[in-house]
Amino acid sequence: MSKTGEQTENKMQVNPLGEQPIAKLLLQFAIPSIISTLIGSLYNMVDQIFIGQRVGYLGNAATTVAYPLTFMCGALTLLFSNGAAVNFNILNGRGRKKDAMTFAGNGLAMILSEGIVVGLLVGMFAPFFVKLFGATQEVFPYALTYMRIITIGIPFLALTAGGTLLIRSDGSPRYALICSMSGVVINFILDYLFLFPLNMGIAGAALATIIGQIVSALMIIVYLFHFKTGRFRPSDFRVSGRKLLGIVVIGLAPSVNQAAMMVMNLVLNNSLRHYGALSPYGGSEALAAAGVVTKVNFLFYSTIIGFGIGAQPILGFNYGAGKYSRVKETYFATLRYALMIGAIETLCFWIFPRQILQVFGSGSGGYEAFALRYMHVFMLLLILAGIPPISMHVMTSIGKGKRGILISLSKQLTLITLLSILPLFFGIDGVLYAGPAADILAAVTSFIVLYFEFRRMESQ
Repeated sequence: MSKTGEQTENKMQVNPLGEQPIAKLLLQFAIPSIISTLIGSLYNMVDQIFIGQRVGYLGNAATTVAYPLTFMCGALTLLFSNGAAVNFNILNGRGRKKDAMTFAGNGLAMILSEGIVVGLLVGMFAPFFVKLFGATQEVFPYALTYMRIITIGIPFLALTAGGTLLIRSDGSPRYALICSMSGVVINFILDYLFLFPLNMGIAGAALATIIGQIVSALMIIVYLFHFKTGRFRPSDFRVSGRKLLGIVVIGLAPSVNQAAMMVMNLVLNNSLRHYGALSPYGGSEALAAAGVVTKVNFLFYSTIIGFGIGAQPILGFNYGAGKYSRVKETYFATLRYALMIGAIETLCFWIFPRQILQVFGSGSGGYEAFALRYMHVFMLLLILAGIPPISMHVMTSIGKGKRGILISLSKQLTLITLLSILPLFFGIDGVLYAGPAADILAAVTSFIVLYFEFRRMESQ
């Protein structure tokens, strides 16, 4: 064996990702990721709480209308950031650091570019997007004001989301956490100042959000000058067609998942607006109630996603090193946490539903009544909701992008189909029944895909 080959092998052997106990590694990498993803979801959550207390349920409905924009940005950011991070992890596991740095640089260049393009596009056509995202006549002026302002922060949001993923892969999960936490703390403080003492309304909440995003993005840029794996060269940011293809192929699964979630939210918002108006609850009330419950749900869902992101370097490194038993062990350990989180959330929705609603202010009788039904019916099988995203992360982390796409689409396409059909027969109740039905079908699909993939690993 050559000296270079021996050095590479020794690095692989001493790397903790391939040697330390999975349980210890998973918590080490997942906890900062969980906090980071939770902090990301708190951008919207904090706005919802302050807006609900100061503006009222129509303000909450406005943030619900703007919510699909989060998935639109996330779809493009994940396309490049996740693909870059997975390639970075696998190549680093094989000792090819220069190639790993080039993938990271190409990913960062594309992340910033798409953030600028999306921000300009949504800002120029904000009224169109507000209508597309399901605003009622009452909610429209609130949603338009909110969306026009938050589009300014989209490039900074993209750089923060993509940059923190690469920073974690570089072995600095704590710094990634600090970047995200700094932004949300600033957002929290400014939300209070802008909405209460300064009485700036929903515009103040949007302004607080983008200022926090700008600070986080600046911290990401600072870290890039001190990357642990190596120094970035100008050529690393020169996008290569071959490397871009390698990034997109891997990043396509989580990106498609986010895009499908955006479409699902569009269908859901418009179904709530239409069938809510035909029900005793009311269209604006249904939008506001579903938005509040969705934001609470996303706190728990972010925890599950945090476990999936935290597991990514472990999965990618061990798959690249041929340690397939550790890949399987990581998946099942992560899945146990996801099931536990889903069970806790379900209990919270059943035991403390009114207490949860009170945090977001008050509304009409239709608002509260629909929120309770949404918690108890649409969210009935949340214990299964973590299975598809965890399974998808396994597939993308080991370079199986097509299988990841299949898993990511199973939940969203099923839910979109059910949301289009069931309300025709059951009205607003059909919207509610679609949630648990989609959770069952997506979980079954995920287990089937993982079963055959693990069998293939065993045969190698």
